[in-house]
Amino acid sequence: MILLTLKSGAIDVPEEVVQGNSLEEIRQEWALKLKLLPEEITLEVMGKPGLFSRKWKVRLIWADQILQALILTPSQAIWDETKYVFVLGEGVKRVIPFAQAGEVWVNGLLQDKPFRVSLGDEVEFRPLVSVGLLTWELQVRHQGLSVVAKVRHEPPGHYIIPKDLPALEEIDLAQFASWDSLPGQSDGWDEARLKVDLEQLKVVHGLRPESWREILAVKGVDEVVIAEATLAVPCQHAQLEDFVGDPHVLSASDEEKIDFFASRVKLVKEGAVLARKIPGKPGVPGEDVLGKVIATATFKDFQFRLKKNVHLSADELEVVATCAGQPVRLDERTYLVDHVYVSHTDVDLATGSIEFPGDVFVNGNVQDGLRIYAGGRLEIKGSVSHAEIRAETGAKIYQNLLGGKIVVGEKFVVRSELLSCVSELRDQLSVCLRHTAELIKSPGAVNFNPGQCLKLVMEKQFPELPKLSNRVEKFVLEHENDEMVTEGLIVSARTAKHFLAGLGPLELQALPFLQRVDQALEQFVENKSLEIPEKISFVVSYVQGATIECGGSFECQKGVYNSDIRVEGDVTIEGVCRGGKIIAGGKVSIRELGGSGVSSTFVQISQKSRLLVDYCHPNVIIAVGKEIIHIEEACQKLVIHRENGRVQVEKLRANPL
Repeated sequence: MILLTLKSGAIDVPEEVVQGNSLEEIRQEWALKLKLLPEEITLEVMGKPGLFSRKWKVRLIWADQILQALILTPSQAIWDETKYVFVLGEGVKRVIPFAQAGEVWVNGLLQDKPFRVSLGDEVEFRPLVSVGLLTWELQVRHQGLSVVAKVRHEPPGHYIIPKDLPALEEIDLAQFASWDSLPGQSDGWDEARLKVDLEQLKVVHGLRPESWREILAVKGVDEVVIAEATLAVPCQHAQLEDFVGDPHVLSASDEEKIDFFASRVKLVKEGAVLARKIPGKPGVPGEDVLGKVIATATFKDFQFRLKKNVHLSADELEVVATCAGQPVRLDERTYLVDHVYVSHTDVDLATGSIEFPGDVFVNGNVQDGLRIYAGGRLEIKGSVSHAEIRAETGAKIYQNLLGGKIVVGEKFVVRSELLSCVSELRDQLSVCLRHTAELIKSPGAVNFNPGQCLKLVMEKQFPELPKLSNRVEKFVLEHENDEMVTEGLIVSARTAKHFLAGLGPLELQALPFLQRVDQALEQFVENKSLEIPEKISFVVSYVQGATIECGGSFECQKGVYNSDIRVEGDVTIEGVCRGGKIIAGGKVSIRELGGSGVSSTFVQISQKSRLLVDYCHPNVIIAVGKEIIHIEEACQKLVIHRENGRVQVEKLRANPL
């Protein structure tokens, strides 16, 4: 923003705020508005940009006589068979040449920019005359995919100016010059010349019969495609159609073999199709204009890999289940069917611990010291007492949980955090590189090299990017044994840290390498995001003295006492939560929090989360990110969240319970 004070001896002009970036820009802009030459305007600097203001304050001064009313009379352009001689009328102050139409001379000097004229100046216009011309320049483009002729076709003629010109203060020749065609024979090339030129370029394929007609139709300068390659027909790779995600409802006859509780498992029947291959087609090679073969991509086919309880159909295009059970897709092409494990009795010393790669359903209790590991979902109809429970895709305990350790979605926790930090790095790096490219192209950055532009953008807009790249590299290396962490991701993380930290942005290869990292991270996120389960949850009726880790949401239908709970998603406790610790990544909703006569209760939520408590006792500690809030007296309708960068605490004074 620039503050201008406009001043003249005859006119009182008020102050006005206008857009501008420099004194030269101000001079050019107001010269155009006042119809003056820039050198006729004087800028008196009253204030320069400083630390607390980016504004210029200047006084704009010009001669009074420029603004006085002028008496304008018409002008004339007299043709002497070789040039036009202008008889300028009174009031004409400026002439704007039109270089495309010809040359303008003033008092024997050639003028190529707008100029002022005075009474008595000799102004001449020497129009451009063309005898007619047809030429071209042939170019082989896109590595032989086409031949293009840059055609120049000028008909004979010259520019003319009308004899009488209106009374104007400024004469712009572009408004009055027009082309006048003249009879004559064009001096141009013919179709035979075109054939000779094509032979010299060794063009032997894809000639367009209509190209000569299009050349003759060109007026002025244009491009005409002379020859085009025959493009290769791309191959159609074999594709996979997967059906593992589609559950099949059990029939009525199966209910006699599996009890009602276990029948809620998502199973497939014998003979169900788990996956289908759609056959592809090889491609057809093409030919460029120089006769070279354009190869097609190598046709990609695949074969299914079969594990237990599956077989191929007769045409080898479908994977079919040989028994009812849980379908499992180990990787892109490998399938198997696992039977669902169902226990109709308590899990105790008589049955022993359970380890199963699929879903596990227990229609009883789990006793002290036992262990259950479910590679899928786990449901326990009864209670669990001081046992170790692990379930990858979700768990539900219908009754009480007393002591022990529960881990739900362990693999998802790691992969979710991996995708989250890689996505955050990709998003910030992508925007940083885009802003850097814009800065490099800007006029103000002509004295900076690309590395300096990158460093400047990072310092001003992305100061946390070096720390983020360091955190991503550390996390990736810590979990490099996870099948989701590829060698390419490790290289990308190390490269990002090297060129984003310290003096890395100033290195010569920083921008090219970071652009490759950005592409690699984007491809990783797109390819890996679908492998993460959409929702993981742990539901329990009552919890006391337990340690819980969950990669999704946690829900307790009654109460939680003196337990250590860490949850990636939302937490819902419909009853009382007293003592212990809750750390949640999502929203936390609790009916009654804390209690008198018990140890302090601690709840931590993320920066973007929200805590809602119907009734909160004193001696409760709430953490929002790194900010700590102590609840020292009872309250109702407690709501804690972060808004506009500040933690907001809303509550009502509580009535004694």
